[in-house]
Amino acid sequence: MSFILKDNQPALFHLNSGGNRSRAKFCLEAGIALQLPTKSIIALACTIELLHNASLIHDDIQDLEDMRRGRQAVWKKYGKSHAICAGDVMISAAYGALANIGSHPALAKLLWQTHQAVSITIKGQSQDLDATDSISQQQYEKIAAMKSGPLIQLTLSLPLLMADRGEYLETAHHALQKFAVAYQIVDDLGDWQQDLQQNHLNLINLLALEYDIDEATHIAQNRAQCLLTQCQKELALFPADCAASIIEASQALLEKTRVSIYE
Repeated sequence: MSFILKDNQPALFHLNSGGNRSRAKFCLEAGIALQLPTKSIIALACTIELLHNASLIHDDIQDLEDMRRGRQAVWKKYGKSHAICAGDVMISAAYGALANIGSHPALAKLLWQTHQAVSITIKGQSQDLDATDSISQQQYEKIAAMKSGPLIQLTLSLPLLMADRGEYLETAHHALQKFAVAYQIVDDLGDWQQDLQQNHLNLINLLALEYDIDEATHIAQNRAQCLLTQCQKELALFPADCAASIIEASQALLEKTRVSIYE
């Protein structure tokens, strides 16, 4: 991905900070399972990973987070204006990466699916920014699904579209929406104290307005476990085990929900 952004130092600084590249991994392994051309698989994975990292750069500006992956956030090191530009060029580069699949019959569908994912993600982020501590658990899950779900959904929907297996798209969206909400809940279980201090949206703190913290934690853990269990069942039905790496990640998240927040 770095060669695509060789002239933008802030973007390179962010990409070189690390990250687990889980979305790229999901997409790569799905593409391999569906026997897509190697060049196309890499193009799809780059598209998703660039979009995800662009969202992180913009998130840090909006949340005024000074650190990302153990070092300065892009906006803190280079200033907000350069960070905005870095995120923007990564979004543009994501669409450019799709050009590497060539004149494939599914290209128009891939572009539209990608645009839809970006659009919904932005809407979810906007709703997150506007959210108050009086929203319901259902509203929280809707925001989490919109903010985190679409880019994770691309990890399966793009390979499926390219493999002409569009009949699985709706199931992929539903399953990975559950995964995304559970992922956010697990993240909230670890960050509820920090988010409380910074006034960030967090399910544990929302539930703690009605329950004590132990019960709020228990409710959140149960909800995440339910979503992940349903997700695994749905993903197990996909062709050629193309969702195997996501099922594995889902199981790892499930194990995290069984760990006490006080440990």
